[in-house]
Amino acid sequence: MSGLCLGGVAFLGPNRESVSIAFEPGVNVICGASETGKSFIVEVIDFMLGGQQPLRDIPERSGFDRIRMPVICAGWPTLGLERSTEGGHFSVYNEKLLDDAPTAERRTLRQQHSAAREDTLSHALLTRIGLTSKRLRRNRRGDTSSLSFRNLARLCVVTEEEIQRSGSPLLSGQFTQPTAEYSVFKLLLTGTDDSALVSAKAAGMKGQSIEGKLELLDEMIGELEGEIGDEGPDQGELQQQLETLEGEMGRQNEALARVEARLDEMLHLRASVAGEIRRRKERMAEIDELSSRFDLLGRHYQSDLKRLEAIHESGSMFVHLERNTCPLCGAEPENQHLESDCDGNTEALVEAADAEIEKVRQLNRELGATVDVLRGEREQIDSELPALHEQYSDLDSRVSEVVAPAVTSQRASYNELSSKRVAILQSVQSLTQLEKLVRQRGELEREDNGETETPETRTEIGSSTLNALAQTVQRVLSDWHYPNVEPVFFDEVKKDFQIGGKRRGSTGKGLRAITHAAVNIALLEFCLDAGLPHPGFVVLDSPLLAYWEPEGDEDDLTGTDLKERFYEYLLGLRADVQVIVVENEHPPDFVVERSNVVVFTKNPHQGRYGFFAR
Repeated sequence: MSGLCLGGVAFLGPNRESVSIAFEPGVNVICGASETGKSFIVEVIDFMLGGQQPLRDIPERSGFDRIRMPVICAGWPTLGLERSTEGGHFSVYNEKLLDDAPTAERRTLRQQHSAAREDTLSHALLTRIGLTSKRLRRNRRGDTSSLSFRNLARLCVVTEEEIQRSGSPLLSGQFTQPTAEYSVFKLLLTGTDDSALVSAKAAGMKGQSIEGKLELLDEMIGELEGEIGDEGPDQGELQQQLETLEGEMGRQNEALARVEARLDEMLHLRASVAGEIRRRKERMAEIDELSSRFDLLGRHYQSDLKRLEAIHESGSMFVHLERNTCPLCGAEPENQHLESDCDGNTEALVEAADAEIEKVRQLNRELGATVDVLRGEREQIDSELPALHEQYSDLDSRVSEVVAPAVTSQRASYNELSSKRVAILQSVQSLTQLEKLVRQRGELEREDNGETETPETRTEIGSSTLNALAQTVQRVLSDWHYPNVEPVFFDEVKKDFQIGGKRRGSTGKGLRAITHAAVNIALLEFCLDAGLPHPGFVVLDSPLLAYWEPEGDEDDLTGTDLKERFYEYLLGLRADVQVIVVENEHPPDFVVERSNVVVFTKNPHQGRYGFFAR
């Protein structure tokens, strides 16, 4: 049976140059620095295979309005998929294009799978791999649903978050999904679906009512599980996180109070210095105004002195000159009464002028002293201002460069903790609600069983088949030189593998990542070797996590040759198999020579910066 091959992904927009990355049959490696769009490519692949999870709203994709991804399958026309970045249905044309404009006629494929329709993406993909019209058991009553390509997608497109999960690689961890997910696993391993099951639905109105309630509860439980996430933290773990978080918030609050108090102190001191500078400048302006007025007054004093001195001088001259017509009253000498004063007594006038002169001189001396005092005060203020300005600048720098940023940082830290606390409280509330719904569902199921005596069904996979797959996983891990691999067997209770006597999910996230990848590759090989349908490709995000982010010594694979053996094994797979690996570390040189390797440098001057920056 032919498998699918992804031709690449491209982003296009009306006013943007297209951005694309091409994939080839065989091994493809996308590697390089973090934050360059590697994991985003995996999300885009899943989105273009019918995923309904919205794409991350990263700034780099602004201006792009659609995505292309050609899907090739031997013996079938190419599916040139094109979809809006906002989701919705697909435009399809039979051309393998990334950047160029299509010339073939377009048609529409609906995003949502429907057993009754053939114009869906799911039907087009399932038809190519030979899995149309298959049914999956979805509960113990034997109810079935039509197989969608989305049921297969999680087994061939593995995100970074999924590959590190402690749960089974075969199950998503959602409460309502394990039955259908295990049925997909059985379908791939055996080629047998659940079409033969006969649903044992409860008879009568009450039974129908219970079934409707169960379906509603399943939907509500599924929504809550989606909110909680695949890991499904328990109440105790969340409560412990909440207590730790509240303790940290208390410490952060105390630290914030200290830096805010320091900021208030510095701001008060800076304001005090600024006020002192302002007051002194105002005093200097006042002194300048007074000096201007005193200068005018001094000129008036000088004018008065000149006038009085003129009176003194002219009066003195009249006293010593021969008798003549009085210049003051106009009396002739014979009519002058020297023994009495007239209105213009010259001697009295001179004496009065002398007295006034002395008074004006005294005032002028006092004015000069006052001006000297003011001038000295102004010089002192002027000499002290530079130090005050320097003090203000120092305080302002400390506020803007040290204290204020510290306050901002502390506030941001506290707000971040507060946001985490709100998120945890919401998770606690969601878990409480989930437990309540699960409890209600169980009560309804017990009521349903008591009324109708519904027979139970369960998905069974032969032990020989499970052992054969376990041996395939063991062979893959052994060829990768995975440490302490034997024995490997399938735990039907946990729906997961035990490796070397340990439950796979109990190891560190680095080892979980590599064993998760081994299960996906082994399942692909098992199906192809047995001639069973499989999508034919696997996308792995960060399978070699233990090399660059180990959790501890047991999780650390640095210094081993597992990375080399991992890539060597992938290069030895069948030619009609496609594997896309996303990693931080570069692969060995022999991989670059024998596969399609794309490196994101995060350096604008060297190679390709990232997915969106060529």
